[in-house]
Amino acid sequence: MPGLNAPSTKRIVARLRRELVGALPVGSGQRELPSYLIVGTKRGGTSSLHEYVVQHPDVRRALTVKGTRYFDVRFDRGWDWFVKQFPTTKSLDKAQAANNGVRPLLGDASPYYCFHPEAVGRIADRLPNARLILLVREPVARAWSHYNYEKARDRETRTFRDALDREEDRLRDGDGEHSAEYCHRHFGYRARGHYAEQVERILQHFPREQLLVMESEKLFSEPQAAMDDVFAFCGLAPYVGDFTETVKGNSYKGIEPDVRAELDRYFEPQNAALEALLGRPFWQSEQ
Repeated sequence: MPGLNAPSTKRIVARLRRELVGALPVGSGQRELPSYLIVGTKRGGTSSLHEYVVQHPDVRRALTVKGTRYFDVRFDRGWDWFVKQFPTTKSLDKAQAANNGVRPLLGDASPYYCFHPEAVGRIADRLPNARLILLVREPVARAWSHYNYEKARDRETRTFRDALDREEDRLRDGDGEHSAEYCHRHFGYRARGHYAEQVERILQHFPREQLLVMESEKLFSEPQAAMDDVFAFCGLAPYVGDFTETVKGNSYKGIEPDVRAELDRYFEPQNAALEALLGRPFWQSEQ
């Protein structure tokens, strides 16, 4: 993933405007529901992908800045709350009439949907026809980026090696300072790279044709080609946009070589399982 790119003033203003809109009271009326969901992975480019998708003229934003997080950490807010995060059917009827009969699509996004043990089942219960997009980043680079992301936000206080050594215990039992639920969300540096397990869970609830699995590296090295695939998967017309700005990128020193080698060995069977499951290679140039 490219290094940190400071958001432009235009993007900051747009974000603040969306936050204000999301804070306003929502009126009554039938709501339109999302037809695609970006379900992960953390530090895999979900924020960038979300911003790229909503560039398409036939896609509308929800009333939230990025995603509702309803199916993972905000499920207790209830279905009515989730529905009210999206535009009314009436407003989309007007947009469709003004857009030569093309109805705008809505989406939702959370990097935790693919890893939360119950999120995909919840999505299937409520949105069984939704199309799911899963970004998978080379797992060692993803783990290191994830660690630095948590470290920069003062959530992680351990060294990377110590965090890796204690990860299994933390995710199962917590670590004294944090609950197991909190640790599962923030400290799964290796576990979140078990992509085959996450894909298998998705395929227990959704048919294969409703899932697009894409390497994060393609999104950033060949952004237009990647977005061509995403738009086609969502049933959208081709669109050429500006897919160059990285959202929520972070910069940090390189991983220690011995830790890199250790993680390469650890993820080798995980990557092989993903390749066997989906029938194609991943990250061959990274090894």
